[in-house]
Amino acid sequence: MPIVVNPGPRGESLLLTRRSQSLRRQPGDIAFPGGRVDPADPSPLATALRESHEEVGLSSADVTVLGQMDERGTVTGFCITPFVASVAGPYPFRTNDEVDALIEVPIAALKAPDILEVENRRLPDGSFLSVYHYHFEGHDIWGITGQLIREFLELIG
Repeated sequence: MPIVVNPGPRGESLLLTRRSQSLRRQPGDIAFPGGRVDPADPSPLATALRESHEEVGLSSADVTVLGQMDERGTVTGFCITPFVASVAGPYPFRTNDEVDALIEVPIAALKAPDILEVENRRLPDGSFLSVYHYHFEGHDIWGITGQLIREFLELIG
């Protein structure tokens, strides 16, 4: 979860990607940079840093890791280990072919009450799951990304 620390009134933003339409899994979804563990990755943090470099051109030398959030499973069967990190902006991000667009969402905008919609979905077992949708400049940021944003905002108060 890269936090871009911008100078002046722009403030801090979360960096998200819109996944390429050509991808097999979740094309067009809004997500944080990240991906699968490579056998050569010595740790989940190494995976996060490698994937961030590959997808958005973020050099690990420019990142300050602030912490790790709880590991979690997704409804699509993946297990993720989210890390929160900061990077000084503006940053010369560059995307690879897995990313259609970069989206910087100001943290202040995510705290506005009218940006969040909560959907209660019934699961096959009859239980309910709260799905958080953050609507920002025409983007619907939801799923595990919405959950992570919700938990991040609770952590920072």
